[in-house]
Amino acid sequence: MPPRPALRPGVITGLILLACWLGWTTRSVAALAHRPGDDEAAVAALVDGLRAQGQLPAIAAPLAIRLTAPACDCMQDEQAWQQLSTALQAQGAHTIALGATGAYELLVLAADGHPLYAGPLQPSALACGRGNSTLASWLPALLAERNPPLFLPPRCSC
Repeated sequence: MPPRPALRPGVITGLILLACWLGWTTRSVAALAHRPGDDEAAVAALVDGLRAQGQLPAIAAPLAIRLTAPACDCMQDEQAWQQLSTALQAQGAHTIALGATGAYELLVLAADGHPLYAGPLQPSALACGRGNSTLASWLPALLAERNPPLFLPPRCSC
């Protein structure tokens, strides 16, 4: 039986790169399956704090809360808030603005009070995966609760 030829260095390098790539891809896909619990806990703590302070009205309809902070006061936020308020009210939801010091600009609660959205008034186009990043375009899916709650990192829109 003739001896087997030795593997070329290019083949060995290719196999090592393939193994690294497969390991990285597997970890990345596994990480996508788990939502970070700290976002959900922070939003729940914010909602509980607003309830404890008596700032949430007792209504049986979806509620959008604009949490205004002095450090984040943009003119384009006012226009986005007006568009969102109009779209929400057209769907039977209520809107309020609070001077709370929450890290999130906007909090949308379902009719039963659980959070559906927490994040900026104007999410970046990267967050929504398409060119139209206005929350008003997401409202039907958010309020119908067809998708899991969306918690984006807290930041100012501008």
